[in-house]
This record gives sequence, structure tokens and C-alpha cells, in this order.
Amino acid sequence: MSGFWKFSPWLSRLIILAVIALFAMISLKFVFDPQRAAADSGIAISPGLGFTNTRAGFGGFPLGFAFILAFCLFSSQRLLPALAFIATVAGVILMVRLFGAVQDGTLGPSAHILIPETVLFVVSFLGALMESRRRKFLKGS
Repeated sequence: MSGFWKFSPWLSRLIILAVIALFAMISLKFVFDPQRAAADSGIAISPGLGFTNTRAGFGGFPLGFAFILAFCLFSSQRLLPALAFIATVAGVILMVRLFGAVQDGTLGPSAHILIPETVLFVVSFLGALMESRRRKFLKGS
């Protein structure tokens, strides 16, 4: 089992790296083409301040998250906080989307995004659990 624990930080980093790429892709489409990105999500925005606010809110937050995760990527001490951060953000987004889908009657149209969001939550949660257990294993060694 000790061989797995030597490999597990790289698996954690792979999860984090994938989420960095996901957040960066989401961010960049809203930063560089807010009107199209918003329209693809069923949102109409006004030119000017609407574009700026969309860039900042829908583009800035995920890009900030990606930078925080990139900072965590290079330290084994920061892997658990990064995975916990991802699981928390993914879990909150999933709960809000489910609430909205039920409230708005859009469960069917939301299904295509609920599946990857659920996978993201589960994978990040399991990654955090794995990293937590790795640390306990290393303390016991």
C-alpha cells in the first residue's frame, strides 16, 4: 500500500490541474466574449457595464480560483486545502444549481451540466479523502 501513497500526491495534482484548466476555460470565455458566453447560458446582458460586470463576475472569480489552485499545485502541504476548496466550491455550485432547477422547473435542461458538476464534486471529495488518509499513513510510518 505504501507504493500507492507515494503515487497519490500526483493523482491529487492531476485532479487540481484538471480543475485549473476547467476554471480557466470558463473564465476566459466570459472575459474575452462575455456576450456570446452569456447568451450560450441563456443570459442576456447589456453592452457597457453589463459586459464589464459579466467579465468580472463570471470571468474573474473562476480565474481567481484557478490562480489559487495553481499556487497550491506545487506544495504537497497545500494539496489537501486545494482539494477541499474544489469540493466546497463544486458542492455549493451543485446545491445552488439543483435548488434553481427545482425552483425554476429546469431540471431537464440542467441535466447536461448537473452530471459533470456531480462528477467534479465526487472526484474532488474523494481526492481530499485520499490526501487526508495519505497524511495519516505518513504520520503512522
